[in-house]
Amino acid sequence: MQERQTKQKTIIYDALKTLDHPTATEVYGYVHEAYPSVSRATVFRVLGGFAEKGTALELRLSGHEVRYDYNVMPHYHAHCTVCGRVADVAAAGIPTDGLRATADCGFEIEGYSVEFFGICKACQKR
Repeated sequence: MQERQTKQKTIIYDALKTLDHPTATEVYGYVHEAYPSVSRATVFRVLGGFAEKGTALELRLSGHEVRYDYNVMPHYHAHCTVCGRVADVAAAGIPTDGLRATADCGFEIEGYSVEFFGICKACQKR
């Protein structure tokens, strides 16, 4: 059975594409300005559904609120240790099709994350 593409899902996905690696709260604030009838719970539920279905990435960067990315192609992220901004990173030397790992400790490897952090241009200028 195919899932319905509702107007609310379209609005939320458009907001996700417009904003730069937003939190669910940021998406809600953006959507709520133009569409006050879309509830906070709906935004959070729809974003979770996008992540579950692979329509968006759920970014769990250490020490930060969960963020979302509409770009589901393999890529990496950096976050600013001053302001928390998240940006896409082209990482030389890391295969774009992902790393391969085997665990001698009996783990079945299901995934991995590579996290870059530093200070963004805007914060460097301050």
